[in-house]
Amino acid sequence: MPNEIKSIEAARGVGNLAFYRMCAEYPNHDDREIIWDKIIFISRVYSVSRGLGGEWEALAKAIQRKGTKLDAKIADARRLPFLRSIETVIETHAYLDRIVCKTLDSAGNVANGRASFVSKYLHFHAPDAFPILDTLAWAALKQLTPGFRTAIEQPTPYARFCERFAHLMRAERLEKTSLRHIDHRLLALARR
Repeated sequence: MPNEIKSIEAARGVGNLAFYRMCAEYPNHDDREIIWDKIIFISRVYSVSRGLGGEWEALAKAIQRKGTKLDAKIADARRLPFLRSIETVIETHAYLDRIVCKTLDSAGNVANGRASFVSKYLHFHAPDAFPILDTLAWAALKQLTPGFRTAIEQPTPYARFCERFAHLMRAERLEKTSLRHIDHRLLALARR
């Protein structure tokens, strides 16, 4: 698989490369300022800031408080490729999503889920484990997997996305393709 930390092409741009490197060099969640920087980067570059209500500081503090457990979960997801760690990926995503939503709720912002922000945040920490969910990728994925039905009872949006993403990878034999490459393909299809 391409290495997003070493190649502009694999990272799909120098901005992404810089963020992959930041998360590789500072993977842990024990420094509030670094967490804050990561939140700001994702929210501004990937246009998810509106959904976070400007609560950067509160989110950084909340993630730092749960950092040790979050780091362990990310490390578990990172140990195996996506297709062999889907349950761990979904569980880790749900864990961080609960932290984000609880923090936003406490600040008076209604938050039923921030699946897109959380998937992007986690992807840069473990690019081979977490596919990126956004509206364009979701639309293209549905287009490429017509008739697919989830086997998960009451899935979260990210669980549904991951299950369908895995189906596409298996159906098209993309097991050795980076998640970033597949994401780029989905975005290109959605923009046509």
